[in-house]
Amino acid sequence: MRRKHTQTTERTALQLIRQYGISIMEAAELIQQMFAALPGRGPRLARARKCMELGRQEMVRREKTVPFREAVRETLLAKKHRRHRTVSEIRYICDRLMRKCPGLSGHPVRSMRPEECRAWIHCAFSTPRQRYKARLILSGVFSIARKRGWCQRNPTAGNAIDIPPPAEQTIRVLSIPEIEKLKHTVRNLHHGECRAAFGLMLYAGIRPAEVERLTWGMVDLEENVVSLPARHSKTGGGRQVSIRPVLRKWLMEAMPGKNAPICPENWNRKWKEIREKAGWGRNGIPWIQDVLRHCYASYHAKRFRNYPELQYEMGHSCLSLLKTRYLNMEGITSKDAALFWSEAV
Repeated sequence: MRRKHTQTTERTALQLIRQYGISIMEAAELIQQMFAALPGRGPRLARARKCMELGRQEMVRREKTVPFREAVRETLLAKKHRRHRTVSEIRYICDRLMRKCPGLSGHPVRSMRPEECRAWIHCAFSTPRQRYKARLILSGVFSIARKRGWCQRNPTAGNAIDIPPPAEQTIRVLSIPEIEKLKHTVRNLHHGECRAAFGLMLYAGIRPAEVERLTWGMVDLEENVVSLPARHSKTGGGRQVSIRPVLRKWLMEAMPGKNAPICPENWNRKWKEIREKAGWGRNGIPWIQDVLRHCYASYHAKRFRNYPELQYEMGHSCLSLLKTRYLNMEGITSKDAALFWSEAV
């Protein structure tokens, strides 16, 4: 009777093993390896079951993932506190990737490989600058996905994707006569309403988009600094810029209430008209968006030769960006730099 029971048990066990597609020997080796690897003391069968459950939970955690579109949605939520322009750029890049690359939207982020990401970027974008920007934004999406436990690595990090940064074009800074022409037009057009904003862009290197968000409450003529809060800065970090005597004179010419905006009403239209009146845009010389910031950096470096101070006031995290992109002192003499910073405005 006992022998018959044993045979029945063995047949049942054999059927259980075979339904998983492994042999009796493989099952025996698996059990041997499992017991040999069990740490600690106690009932071995109970510990083996606990070990298997813990392993199952870890596998579920490691295999947890979401489609790319969900990772993008989560990234936009995580970045919603950033500037509108930054969030719009993330949305545009990701939407274009999903539109141009069939299947990307539903692709699990955990299984994405570097070569796939590179192919998607090259499919969706054609210029080096666009591809470089797309790689940076993809990297941000994967960083959020890693924090949420949806993938184990960032396939775009480091040198995984060989998309080098675009070569920066040298921007010619404005000459002293060109600057004087702009200054004259700023003073005489629109009743001089644009003097403060123009002065801050030229003599403090404040970006056009940043100056639009400034108020007179951020200008401290006692401490001689302009304070840019982190929420107003392009890079997300606050900074202070020194008010040098020439800038102080420009600001003193137009000092309204403390909470009033620096830029007048219809600022963009008025600033465009000033440039065109002075000979830029439309049928004149092409206007470069940040050229006044480039002027500030180049004339500052030529005059004061204080790179650490300039780096801080420009809001750069390292000197390399300042030297490779912003500084162009070709044709600028010491006399030019002295005239640029002269109080005789």
